[in-house]
Amino acid sequence: MTLKELARLAGVSVSTVSRVVNKNDPNAASELVRNRIWELVHQTGYLPNPSAQSLKLESRQPQTDRRRNIACIFARTPDGKTDPFFSQIFRSIEHECIKNGFEMTGVYTALDLKNTARDLARVHYDGVVVLGRYSRSLLNQIKSSSKNIVYTGLNPIGDPYDQIICNGYEAAKAAVRYLNMLGHSSIGYLGEKTDEVRYRGYYDAIQELRLPLRREHIVEAEQSMQGGYNGGKKILSAVLGSSESVATRPTAIFCANDSTAVGVVKAFHEEGVKIPKEISIISIDNTDICQFSSPMLTSIHIPKEDLGKVAVKTLIDRIHGGHTLPMKIEIPFTLITRESCTKPNL
Repeated sequence: MTLKELARLAGVSVSTVSRVVNKNDPNAASELVRNRIWELVHQTGYLPNPSAQSLKLESRQPQTDRRRNIACIFARTPDGKTDPFFSQIFRSIEHECIKNGFEMTGVYTALDLKNTARDLARVHYDGVVVLGRYSRSLLNQIKSSSKNIVYTGLNPIGDPYDQIICNGYEAAKAAVRYLNMLGHSSIGYLGEKTDEVRYRGYYDAIQELRLPLRREHIVEAEQSMQGGYNGGKKILSAVLGSSESVATRPTAIFCANDSTAVGVVKAFHEEGVKIPKEISIISIDNTDICQFSSPMLTSIHIPKEDLGKVAVKTLIDRIHGGHTLPMKIEIPFTLITRESCTKPNL
């Protein structure tokens, strides 16, 4: 398979395919076209010409006839390929592996640890990428399969491995500070709490801003649309029906991720709560669903493609002996304001 043949199958120019495959250029074509090109890459087994790669580390890597293989483990989701956050990171990881002549030969979930552990014990991988916060038992299984491990996610790790993070703790604090800047003082939280830096960021920001902390406004829930929906109903049931319901209702909610926020929005709509007139909603991730929610969600943007790309580059550099000490690379986040937040209606 040549670049020209791949372009013919995709129905685009050779230069467009080259920019997508060799440079992973998001401006080369629309997302739909880029996804079609990568799907054809996977189907045809096309591999870019190594001489066309621009990575400096590539020039010093020894050439080998043996194909290098990498495994990817979703530590927090049963099927990360359909998760709106982790799927974007995974796609970036796949693209970067292909560009550098590596194969993604194993995709696992930590939620099926028994089968994952069995498969990891059978195969030796040149490197392993772990997506999302992991357990100690999972780490023990990974170490038996490969000594080259890179983690990427929002929760920094204390283990001596390479980690590519976007600081979820600071992102959560930024979200709370933004709501407070708008004038909100009664701010709730919805999401996971145990070992979750986004909750710690929320809690610490509330303390630092000397805002009231009402326990009924903090709801622990699975970070999914269903979890957000159930949690939104729970927050409302804690304040509705009482004589003080209007006074005790939070004027804003910080959700740990976009999926949770979408569930909250649905729950509030069903109860006739107007967003953002009566309550503002902010979340973290800035996945595509933010622009299709009604109202469109204000969210902290996590650079998902960069997390995946830098994770693979770092892993490959370690595999080839480019570095030996654990590296910690932090990628910045940004606030994306949309329709779901406004000043409180006091």
